[in-house]
This record gives sequence, structure tokens and C-alpha cells, in this order.
Amino acid sequence: MCLKGKRILVVGASSDLAVDLNRMLIESGAIVGLHYNKNRTALYSYKNSSVIKKFKKNLNNSKACYNIIDEFVKWARGIDCLVQLSGDIKKTVHWSDLKKKDWDCDMDNNLAMPFFLTQRVVYHMKMHGGKIVLMSTASASHGGGVTSLAYGIAKAGIECMVKGLTRDCAKYKILINAIAPGFINTKFHAQKMHKTKEQLKERVELIPLKRAGTTKEFAETVMFLLSDGASYITGQTMTMSGGDWL
Repeated sequence: MCLKGKRILVVGASSDLAVDLNRMLIESGAIVGLHYNKNRTALYSYKNSSVIKKFKKNLNNSKACYNIIDEFVKWARGIDCLVQLSGDIKKTVHWSDLKKKDWDCDMDNNLAMPFFLTQRVVYHMKMHGGKIVLMSTASASHGGGVTSLAYGIAKAGIECMVKGLTRDCAKYKILINAIAPGFINTKFHAQKMHKTKEQLKERVELIPLKRAGTTKEFAETVMFLLSDGASYITGQTMTMSGGDWL
């Protein structure tokens, strides 16, 4: 898909989900900003140039969210697309043991931060339009998980936000959508959710397609939403889950 000349910021570009997307965006001819916080090594192969720039920022408050958008706009002389991939689960514990500090952290990382990023990018897009892709999760529509409930609630909030902001931003020709991935083959499940190989195998068996999704498939879904082919799609959450939870 040709995105030549499009000014695109990827927030959370050091995540596993971004591996194929970063490459596809650069190969498409886009002017790409790659945001990261701690995981600098994930972007080691990318060198700053006239069409690629890495941005290090801890997005732990609204001011930091505004600043990353403004810094990209200053470098790229505008912004056409925002892809928000960042997010995290502070602690995987049963909801009955969830502490307020961990609840607050999950809400900040997965709902407040995407909101303030979107708030600022809309400010810059009002004159010429643009596209925004936010991150949800397929489990949000099914109550989330008992050990990641705050995360699921925050992601459900993203889907509400997409609809609410779309109604107000369509007049500026700003398209806002979300992607809700199901079980994607990344390190997240083993490292963050502490699943064993046997548990992961059992989980895959619950999916009608009997396999995990790939980061390439995820990237291609994002690329479609950024393309001209998706110019009449807004206010939607696109689920890619292999038929899970049907």
C-alpha cells in the first residue's frame, strides 16, 4: 500500500506488534516517527534520516503526550496519521486483589494516555484531516480477563472514545478507528500474562482457526486503515481474532 509522503507517528513503535508495521510504513514511502520509552534496542536497526526519526519519551502524563505530538509535528512539518500501539498491564492479579495504584496505572497507560495523544493530534489535524488508529483488545467486548480486568475495562473505554470522538471530528475529515487484536503470536502472553507453553497451546485450540495471529497480519490491518481504501471507515473497532469468542 502506498503511503508515500504521509507523515505518520507510531507511538509504541518498540513493541512486538510494531515489528512488521514499522518496516511496512517505511517501505511504503511514508515519513515515519518511531516512539519508544525503554526498549531502545528494538529500534536499533533504524537510523534517523530525513524520513525516519526516533522519539524517546515516557508518556506518563498529559504534558508528555502533548509534547511527543508537537515534537513530531515540528520535525515532519505536520501529521497525517497517528498509530497508538503503546499500553501495558501493571500486574496480573485476580480482580479481587487488585490495588488502586495498579488500577490507576492500567487506566493511565491504556485509556488516559491514548486520549491525550488523540486530543493533541486532533488539534493539529483540524485544518487538513487525518487518520487515527488506537489499540483495543478483542477480550474487551467479552468482559476482559479475571487477572487483567482493569486492562480490559480501559480498552472498552477506548472503543467508547472512538465512537464519541468520531461524531465530533468527522466534520474535520479526521477518521478515528481502533483495532482489537485477539491472540497474536508475541512475547506478551508468556512474559506478561505468565502463560506456560502448554497453556498457550490450549489457548490456541479454542480459536476456530486453530492458530495465533501474526504481527504481519496485524500490520497489514493497520496499513489498510491508513490507506485510501479505508477512507469511508470511521468510528469502528476492527476485531482480528481468528473467530475467537464466537
